[in-house]
Amino acid sequence: MGDRLPTALAPAAFAHIPALLRGADGRIRLWTEGATRLYGWSAADAIGQHAAALLDTHPSDPPGVIAAKLESEGAWHGIARQRGAAGQRLDVAMHWVAEPDGAVLEIATDIGATAEANAALFRLAAIVETSDDAILCEDLDGHITSWNAAAERMFGYPARAMLGQALSALVPPEHAAEAAAMAARIRAGGRVEPFETLRRRADGTLLPVLVTVAPIRDAEGRITGASCIAHDITNRREAEAALRAKQSELVHVSRLSELGQIASALAHEINQPLTAIANYAAGAERLLAAGRTEAAAGAITRIVEQAARGAGIVQRMRDFMRKREAETHPESLAAAIEEACALALIGTRAQPLRLVRRIAPDAGCAMIDRVQIEQVLFNLMRNAIEAMAGQGRQELTVATRRIDAALVEINVADTGPGLPETVRERLFQPFVTTKPSGLGVGLSICRAIVQAHGGTLSAETNPDGGTIFRLTLPAAEMPPENPHH
Repeated sequence: MGDRLPTALAPAAFAHIPALLRGADGRIRLWTEGATRLYGWSAADAIGQHAAALLDTHPSDPPGVIAAKLESEGAWHGIARQRGAAGQRLDVAMHWVAEPDGAVLEIATDIGATAEANAALFRLAAIVETSDDAILCEDLDGHITSWNAAAERMFGYPARAMLGQALSALVPPEHAAEAAAMAARIRAGGRVEPFETLRRRADGTLLPVLVTVAPIRDAEGRITGASCIAHDITNRREAEAALRAKQSELVHVSRLSELGQIASALAHEINQPLTAIANYAAGAERLLAAGRTEAAAGAITRIVEQAARGAGIVQRMRDFMRKREAETHPESLAAAIEEACALALIGTRAQPLRLVRRIAPDAGCAMIDRVQIEQVLFNLMRNAIEAMAGQGRQELTVATRRIDAALVEINVADTGPGLPETVRERLFQPFVTTKPSGLGVGLSICRAIVQAHGGTLSAETNPDGGTIFRLTLPAAEMPPENPHH
């Protein structure tokens, strides 16, 4: 809709100045936002109208003098009296510039306006033009009416190529519905919160941007268009991706470190089914030699059971140590707790430890990365078991409950000596530990994992003695049977 600004007027900030472009036939071909503010007509009302008739222009010089100036010097400066949309008379300082095709650009300054207001207008134009963010405006038909220098750098299109063009040229097809909904909300006078999206550059690449949109209103408060500010968030996205990669690496290293701490207990745990297999195999050999095949078959069955037990331990270790990208799915909390308990209890048979599970039926499922949450539970349980070592009463309680429609909670409670006051406030900070040989990174990693799931991890004193760790997680519907679990 309308012509583009002349080449000499490429700076997008010019759209804030009252100006119009009329063709050789005198009809308006371009109308800036500044002209709307000065005269009161919107671009849709003004474009196509005869400029002299619409504005009832009475210049200070005769028409012949003005024509001669435009032909000989390419410009005319003077004073004119014009009419606004409400019928008011305006005294304006005019600057007319002749274009090669016979068109004339008219720039007006309301000499009835205060010097302070004019200065503020030009300060605004300077801010727009020097901004590092792309600032552009569009009319209600979605056509671009201003385009600053940062928009040229960011999207690769010069202002002269974009002014008057549809803003949809920057919108990838998969975001067309989003852009249409935003435009409809602006036309209705609604608010648009800043949002992250993608915009297409001149070379076809997609640019991640944070977009802020606001309506543009005329003197009567009518919405005439929208202003858009686009902030390039490429560096932020790259930094976030790098941080996620580092966090994933740290989480994996933490799992390996935790398993290293129970390596001897793990070796003992695996050695038990191996010893049983050897004993059953020797017994089966003797029974077969004695012709007692039925009894030998029973021994072989026991061998298979013990082999499965050993394989289960190894597979559990492999799953726990596996390094992969975090993926959240609806998962059974009971199953995750059971796996974590099986790992955490390795090597504790000599302790007078009592495990209590309280699984609430209405808190059965959460949206989690199962391996990562099992790591959190494993860490909390191992800390609890170590804290209770040597205590007369050693009770480890794992309980779940539904908080509300959106959250479930898992509690891990022990009956140990509790947390020292000096540690309590800094418990989840890196390198804070109560263990003589601990690094103090386990709980900080646990909190990071839980927060990445949209949950929380906190600690409090157990009324029965010891400590309770509470972690909240987003609730989910119970998934169908998963053969992998």
